[in-house]
Amino acid sequence: MARQQSYTKVTPPDPESWDNIREMFDAWAEKGSGAGMQEKHLHLGLAIIQEMPHDESDTILDLSCGEGWFSRYLASEVVPKGKVVGIDLSPQMIERAQKEYDNPKNLTFQVATAEDLSMEEQTVDHVVNIEAFYYYPDQVAAGHEIFQVLKPGGTFFVAINYYLENRHSHHWMDLIDVPMHCKGVEQYNTLFRACGFIDVGDQRIREEADAEEKPDGKWIRNMEQLKGFQQEGALLISGRRPPEEE
Repeated sequence: MARQQSYTKVTPPDPESWDNIREMFDAWAEKGSGAGMQEKHLHLGLAIIQEMPHDESDTILDLSCGEGWFSRYLASEVVPKGKVVGIDLSPQMIERAQKEYDNPKNLTFQVATAEDLSMEEQTVDHVVNIEAFYYYPDQVAAGHEIFQVLKPGGTFFVAINYYLENRHSHHWMDLIDVPMHCKGVEQYNTLFRACGFIDVGDQRIREEADAEEKPDGKWIRNMEQLKGFQQEGALLISGRRPPEEE
């Protein structure tokens, strides 16, 4: 039987919901929730770097950077002769990111939404996005905006755990105060192709199971769900803007 291609319990976000999303992430920043993202998502970032055809002088946009943990890593370890721009819609997240004592000189932060990046076109070599794309009210608009800022031949990488095939994350919709998209793998591939990208593809990022890891009782409710979550893995979608000659 063919897998269904939509998750009927989720209503696509209203285009005017950015304010609600901003308020939620500002509240998370004030609670200090952003500080733990590195530990939870480092394996996603490392998987992206492994797949990214980068040069140390490239320019990278870290979209929805939060408090900037991945932005700092990219600037210091991946493109030390290049430039990294961290963008987030939450002023509180960006304020905390800017205050970090170890921010490299080739790193800047700014407040913007994924639908309006406020950047010059064709100035970025790579766009990375970790655990945020399903929040964007208009995902097609966000995809087009990513396309516009990328240089010809530039690449994007989107890593998410909340998607149709990963049923072990579906209950998150009941824990989040804003609507979220729950699309299937092929839906995401189709979306990015429609935005003009080529070589669009997907793979799974599976973190090695830690025998000592325990469910937190909220995001992962029990051991059965934890094992299923680890086996399913995160979804990594990637593609590139066509070179000028194409």
